[in-house]
Amino acid sequence: MPETAAPKPSVAVIGLGSMGFGMATSLKRAGFDITGCDVSADAVARFVADGGKGAATPAEAVKSAGIVVSVVVNAAQTETILFGKDGVAETLAKDAVFISSATMDPDVARRLAKQLEATGRHYLDAPISGGAQRAAQGELTVLASGSPAAFAKARPALD
Repeated sequence: MPETAAPKPSVAVIGLGSMGFGMATSLKRAGFDITGCDVSADAVARFVADGGKGAATPAEAVKSAGIVVSVVVNAAQTETILFGKDGVAETLAKDAVFISSATMDPDVARRLAKQLEATGRHYLDAPISGGAQRAAQGELTVLASGSPAAFAKARPALD
């Protein structure tokens, strides 16, 4: 009997700017079920027009996601996505992974990781480099740090 590949986890991409949009379309092209979310309704509409799913809030975007890729600018935005109004910490499935691609102070990243991991979810600090074109091609450089469990959960999307 031939082996069948494990189904790919659903992914939510929060932040559909030039980098996030490219990452979301690259993941979609790789066969992932992708839901995109952004503060700009136009960015979400553009992603939906490109064949993805859209959500109005981070909490809504992650309801069925096993992997969340947060592509925002800084620690404050990341903290809001995690723990603010309509944040993901309450709706993200237990044992899912949150991948933060924002550039931030390592102490802040460790604090956010500890806070999220206390709820039974995983956190991977994963700043990115490469620009919008490489994001769209799925060829970014990811500088990730986190627990072995977080890496294991994130591996399908990171690959």
